[in-house]
Amino acid sequence: MTDRLFAQLKPMELEEMTEEAHQRRRAADLAAAFRTARSAPPSRRRIRAPFLLVAGTAAAGVAAAAVIVVTGSNTAPPTATTSPTLPRTARTAIAAEPVNARSFLLAAAATAVREPATSGRYWYVRERTFSKVHVVPGDYMTQIKALLAEEQRKEKELKDKPGELAAQRKEITEKMTKLKQSELPYLAFTTDTQDTWRAMKPGAASRYVRDPDVSVTFGSPQDEADWKAAGSPELAVKRPTTRDDSSERVLSIDNPSLTIQNIARLPTGEDALKRRLDTLFKQSPNSARIGRAVYLWQTGVDLMTAPITPGTRSALFKVLAGRDGITSQGRVTDAVGRTGVALSTPGIDGVELRMIIDEDTAELLQYEVVEKGQPLLRVALERMGWADRLGDVPA
Repeated sequence: MTDRLFAQLKPMELEEMTEEAHQRRRAADLAAAFRTARSAPPSRRRIRAPFLLVAGTAAAGVAAAAVIVVTGSNTAPPTATTSPTLPRTARTAIAAEPVNARSFLLAAAATAVREPATSGRYWYVRERTFSKVHVVPGDYMTQIKALLAEEQRKEKELKDKPGELAAQRKEITEKMTKLKQSELPYLAFTTDTQDTWRAMKPGAASRYVRDPDVSVTFGSPQDEADWKAAGSPELAVKRPTTRDDSSERVLSIDNPSLTIQNIARLPTGEDALKRRLDTLFKQSPNSARIGRAVYLWQTGVDLMTAPITPGTRSALFKVLAGRDGITSQGRVTDAVGRTGVALSTPGIDGVELRMIIDEDTAELLQYEVVEKGQPLLRVALERMGWADRLGDVPA
């Protein structure tokens, strides 16, 4: 698989190998809330998403990053939920009258354009990733390597028998596909944290630091018991905790012409940005597979979490407000306890794409992929900002 969901979830070694409308009063209240002036601009939480998600049901692997630490918890990772009884201060989801998606996005546009334009040498991001574990990394890689070795043997043995060789290639491809689509007999999740400093100057080194601790939780006590019965295999793989990289990185694989250095030049008007996104969609290597609606959502999240100008961010919210298929799920809490409004849109293969946006700042708090009510991936954007030196963390 080459889609971004698989890219986000698979082990690192594999990468190396191969409202409708609601009451009118609520819309007016929400818009008015966004128009209310603030005495000081809040801290900004926007970050760059390293992978945005193409929804696909056959995602394999895990987004684990370091030495595993089994917490012993018997619950799945925090989810965005709604509750009609708990107060806002409880940091659980807020019971609420429905929030209209289009009104909310237009109000967000009004908020975004008022934010001050800022700059710096490095774009800093801290993201906390919650991922469903699909396979045991060690076993998975062992089987993948065995299939690759088998493929090499067959290439040599059957080089003079093209018919048999084609049949063998097909068989091995089917085995790999089945392996990538496999599922564990128990439900488990990994949680890890990564800090990133993206250099704004071409050729300058960027830095990626992953927390050495990766926690594991289970869907239920029975899931944990089943894991223990299977020999308590390690459900995360080790990766380097710090890496410096001077290579230029594109914003996302759907937009190879956009980089962290050139996105500040994107249009700041709604119509102009829409035309630019239409052009980028036609140029995207994945446009035929994912379709325009999913492309716009994914690129929208990429841009919302990047250091685009306030004008571009405002225009982006307006473009999204003009699209069909985006609905609101009301006020929720994200995986780290912050409150925002959840928006969703259908992905491909029956998967739902979601984002949570802060009502006060119009900042993206979290994006996620959900299949049949079960989160496959949830990325909480904990902190962002400009830094002048590698290793500095913005206040």
